[in-house]
Amino acid sequence: MSNKFIFALFLPIVLLAGCTSSRQLDEISLRMTVIEQQNRSIEDKLIELDSLSETLLEALTVFKARTEFSDEAGDARLEEISSKLNDVLDRAERLQDDLTALQLGLTKTQIADSAAVGTDTAAEKLTYVDASKLFDRAFKDLTAGDYALAVLGFTEYVKLYPKTDQADDAQFLIGEAYYRQKDYSRAKSAYIDAEKSYPDSDRMPTVLYKLGRCYQELGDKKNAKKYFNLTIDKFPETQEAELAKGKLGG
Repeated sequence: MSNKFIFALFLPIVLLAGCTSSRQLDEISLRMTVIEQQNRSIEDKLIELDSLSETLLEALTVFKARTEFSDEAGDARLEEISSKLNDVLDRAERLQDDLTALQLGLTKTQIADSAAVGTDTAAEKLTYVDASKLFDRAFKDLTAGDYALAVLGFTEYVKLYPKTDQADDAQFLIGEAYYRQKDYSRAKSAYIDAEKSYPDSDRMPTVLYKLGRCYQELGDKKNAKKYFNLTIDKFPETQEAELAKGKLGG
């Protein structure tokens, strides 16, 4: 996304700067920068995938021209190249969907920030990204092992839809994406955000137990013990409580 496009989106906010504080404008600018960086990251990946798909397509074309299709080994190789090409194209499509969601999210941020400085009616005219589609896309990325994209999608979901029924799930799953990568420090931060923001979530037994596990993996025995005990005390009948007892006993 070009700087000119970003500037055009946020020009109304700049013109209304007299209605807000310098700190608010700094926060708006920071959010704009973060989303622009996210867009650039996805666009870079799309370029890379496009280049790879072209290479595979060329290889497929050459191979078709040189191979006798009655050759079983040739058929197997052709099928392998075709499969790789389809996988690349599928990944490119998913990345494009995420890019579109982020661009729409940027538009929402611009309108919401404009409303904060005095243009309340503008926010009513915006059609927001469909929450369930954004969540489902991020969840699909998580189950596919595309953890970076999953974190990106769930983070955007929590920012855009912090009060929906799935917001607590999205925040928890950010932690899960990091946890599965064994990035226990970032997982811990995400779980702490879930604990603070959604204390009544039905995910809370797992959140507390996973916090204990993160601290344990990070070598912080004191906080690990604290969260294992919290799991047991607050949710004694859960599977997480049994797991926590095992960790304390060990």
